[in-house]
Amino acid sequence: MKLTIIGAGAIGGTIGAHMFRAGHDVTLCDADEQYVAAIQADGLHIEGPVNDFVVDVPAITPAELPDSIEHAIVAVKSLHTPSAAALLRDRLTPDGYVLTVQNGLTADTLIDALGPDRVISSFVNFGADVLGPGRVLQGNIGTFRVGEIAGGSITPRVAELADALPYAIATDNVLGYLWGKEAYGAMLWAGAVSDLSIAETLERPAFRPLMIAIAEEVLAQAPVKVESFDGFDPRDLEGSLDRLVVFNRKSAKSHSGIYRDLMIRKRKTEVDEVHKDIQGPIFDRVVEMIHDIEQGRRTCEVANLDELAAIVAQEAA
Repeated sequence: MKLTIIGAGAIGGTIGAHMFRAGHDVTLCDADEQYVAAIQADGLHIEGPVNDFVVDVPAITPAELPDSIEHAIVAVKSLHTPSAAALLRDRLTPDGYVLTVQNGLTADTLIDALGPDRVISSFVNFGADVLGPGRVLQGNIGTFRVGEIAGGSITPRVAELADALPYAIATDNVLGYLWGKEAYGAMLWAGAVSDLSIAETLERPAFRPLMIAIAEEVLAQAPVKVESFDGFDPRDLEGSLDRLVVFNRKSAKSHSGIYRDLMIRKRKTEVDEVHKDIQGPIFDRVVEMIHDIEQGRRTCEVANLDELAAIVAQEAA
């Protein structure tokens, strides 16, 4: 395949590196000029326990994008989706399409800009982090599903993408996976207000009622059948915690990207974009805490989790 990846960070960079290595015609595009310059000079280095390799994949900034793009992957943070859509609006060919590999339910923004027939969605659950310019840690291998947003049959273009993308499988219910990720992601959002690892947060008995309650809050809002993945089962949240602990302990990525945004990269998270899709008394409180941490009124510490757990216990009493 020939495609352009908008956003060459943790997920976009990992996908692009694997596809380029497999012989596909891939161009990475990223707004971070230092990051792009490092790839141009020394290649993109994928590190970690899964694999360790360097690819001399073409990398450009948005100003260098060609006038015409047939196939693209959008892998930017969800708050930057409008900017990615603007880059593609006048460049995507009439019969071209875009695949979103982002967190959250971002397809609507792309559909508004590009049209409903030119957007495909996916669910990505492998862990990756940017370590520095031109360096990405792939922490593990996780579920990757690709499908038409409307569901139904698996189309030829979805089958083509699933064949080309690393670890991907075609699905006729991609929204079911995305809503599962929203529920699991709500646990990660809650856990990110502390400095504990993902596995520790899910494992500690004191926080299990919180994790189950926030997942239930999200699942109650799902408009589709929610799918299982990597140990998460919407019908067995208690057992899911045990399985997700095992899944996360096997990963070299110990903390969520949310935590890294808050405490390491010191940048705004995607919480407001997620909050557009899911609400509820527990998640609303998590959002308030995330804002407090972003704005320096709190830091990531276990006391925040204790506070959330106390709210859930009081509601259950």
